[in-house]
Amino acid sequence: MSSSAAISIKNLSVTYFPGKSNEVPALSNANLDIYPGEFIIFFGPSGCGKSTLLYSIAGLEKPTDGEILVQGLKLHDLKNDELEYYHQFTTGMVFQAFYLIPSLSVEKNIMLPQIAVGGKKKERQAEAERLMKYFGVYEQRSKLPNELSGGQQQRVAICRSLINNPDIIFADEPVGNLDSKSAQDVLALIQELNVKQKKTIILVTHDPSHLDIADRVFFMKDGKIIDTKKNEHRRVITPGEAVNAPEPQKTNLELVSNTFTKEGAFGLEGMMMDYKAKEIVAEALTGFTAEEIGTIEHYVKGYLLDIKTKPSELEHYLDEDYMADNGLSLNKRSAKRLTNILMHTAKEMRELHDRTLTKHKKKPDYAAELRYYLLDTYKTSLRSTEAIDAMEAIIEERIHDRTDRKGVQAIFDLDLSRGGVGLDKRLARRMAKHLDLVILGRYRVEEEKKQAKK
Repeated sequence: MSSSAAISIKNLSVTYFPGKSNEVPALSNANLDIYPGEFIIFFGPSGCGKSTLLYSIAGLEKPTDGEILVQGLKLHDLKNDELEYYHQFTTGMVFQAFYLIPSLSVEKNIMLPQIAVGGKKKERQAEAERLMKYFGVYEQRSKLPNELSGGQQQRVAICRSLINNPDIIFADEPVGNLDSKSAQDVLALIQELNVKQKKTIILVTHDPSHLDIADRVFFMKDGKIIDTKKNEHRRVITPGEAVNAPEPQKTNLELVSNTFTKEGAFGLEGMMMDYKAKEIVAEALTGFTAEEIGTIEHYVKGYLLDIKTKPSELEHYLDEDYMADNGLSLNKRSAKRLTNILMHTAKEMRELHDRTLTKHKKKPDYAAELRYYLLDTYKTSLRSTEAIDAMEAIIEERIHDRTDRKGVQAIFDLDLSRGGVGLDKRLARRMAKHLDLVILGRYRVEEEKKQAKK
């Protein structure tokens, strides 16, 4: 263990619920040294242990085994007041979710750590002003957090983390909630803290495009550090530089508008299958690139249509090592969980479809069948023929794939006076999701029949 290391980790393990039936080993036998002024990245898929490692070094997670030394201090030996001092002056924390207090102005949010340690009013105001000007949020100093953009809120959070002038900055997915340009701006500012102010930076990310901005990268999987990479020449980020960003998602209003102004706007064959595959993946995963999600969708659609994909193949692909460039390196528990969700969802769709056909087999109008079925399932009745007509009309649009679930939910929730069904917002959301499962079940049965005839 190097005496010049700012942070030294030896045989560090973290286990949640140790000795119980639901015991979860989150981190296993981690060893590493981090030197003053280094920019370090912990990289890996969701659930690999990178945030647990970060929080352990930050003194926010208690190790099960091993030791953590930060500037010569053994964290697990610190008393409560000593640990509080460590949090207040040695380290600063930047989170993905900002965690700004919504009722306080930008300036007061930034000054909070100084207020907590009894800093003098004039001094903390002067330091907050300096930071706000440096990070470009001085003009927003009197605003509340919800009046700012995501990028501005993260800048405020960075100011707050620096107000006590810590040596070490921890950043847990700091750009995960930001658009592409704001993400580049924030990363550039974090890198600048390292280059110009010599702050030691430890950043957690699942995005491989960030890996070349650090001095060293620790690759993690299943709670273990499996590889380390040193960047001889770091990429310097320019604020606002161009990046490959996905097209912005349409709002609910745009989706509903497209549905009723452009006949057949969503009417391409197979659109529903693409949409449902995205839904399944999105609910089970976060933090993958569009290309990776597209690959998972291929497996999902294959399983839904019973073409070639078996659940075991999907699980193997998700767990396979990303270092070999042919897998996603999702940890084993998450890979198993996603596969189980997929199988359960497909089974649920088939059962819902079978129940619908059995209960309403004498009714030839499928939109009316689904209306009867949904109202009966949720023990709900409609107050007018206009509401019934609106409900059947939007169901018909969904059947023919001319809208999506959000479009259905918007009409279910829309007031009667404006041509909607007038349902409670929560009920509208549940019904719209339930409707999708039933319709996709019908679609799948038809595909199976087509395949059988070939």
